Amino acid sequence: MKIYIPPMVANGIPVVVSKFIKGRPLDRGKYLSDGKRILGDGKTVEGTIFAILTGTLMGAIIGILNYYSLQYCFTGFLGSLGGILGDITKSFFKRRIGIERGGMLPLVDQLDFYLGSTLFIYLCPICAHPSLDVFLFGIIIIPLLHLSTNYIAFKLHLKSVPW
Repeated sequence: MKIYIPPMVANGIPVVVSKFIKGRPLDRGKYLSDGKRILGDGKTVEGTIFAILTGTLMGAIIGILNYYSLQYCFTGFLGSLGGILGDITKSFFKRRIGIERGGMLPLVDQLDFYLGSTLFIYLCPICAHPSLDVFLFGIIIIPLLHLSTNYIAFKLHLKSVPW
């Protein structure tokens, strides 16, 4: 599961960053022809950049702890990039079906970054790849971890909703 630590950290960083930096929306406030925002104010340039950088740093730390394995640096970067792009893609589709920022889409909200990070990790031949049993275990444990950490962030007033 250590392969997924960088994308898990990356997934939570934008919430923390938003409390210190007023971010610029990735979609620059633009609307599509359906009259809905492309992504909304919740997806910011700053949150995205900090997420990818922090996830990459976590990958580097894991690499250092694993006999200076450069493989984990690549895995951390691509896993974080894939995770954030999975989250952004989910937000795009949530806006299309009328779910506003903060609205819940069960399981999709919890697994978007996990599936995105897994896809990007598997596309890289030099990345550390999770085994099938680790991936399936993640399908079960990630939603529980996601809901737990979001509830903690809600209690700490970092998030406006507990999911």
